[in-house]
Amino acid sequence: MECFYHAGATAVGSCRACLKGLCRSCATELDGGLACADRCESMVRAVVATIQQSARYQGVSAGLLRSARGLWLGLTGVAALVGLFVIVWGLSLPTFREIALLGIPFLALAFLSARLARSVGRPPAPDAVVHESAGRANSA
Repeated sequence: MECFYHAGATAVGSCRACLKGLCRSCATELDGGLACADRCESMVRAVVATIQQSARYQGVSAGLLRSARGLWLGLTGVAALVGLFVIVWGLSLPTFREIALLGIPFLALAFLSARLARSVGRPPAPDAVVHESAGRANSA
């Protein structure tokens, strides 16, 4: 790869903002990578700050997912209880036993929310973790 600004000069890397090849005289090394000197430095600093902020909030989002799982489990329990109550109550009536059919949507809601609770907050698959760590190693 050649430097975008100096024809024939070998590039030592690419700018994190504009992805142009940079030679040693054009590159400014920042904490998060290379930037075009006097052109893209502020943009690369902003990108690095965004990435660092995202990494800091990753733990917070995991906590929110665990909370969401608890809410889905709570909804599962309530919907199942209401559905069973309506079915039992409807079947106990001497007339209008069709009311028991109104419990079926609640049981369906309980089933769907149980499936959602099972998928929310689940740790990532091992393959995703391997690919993510390999991506970090390649960018370093």
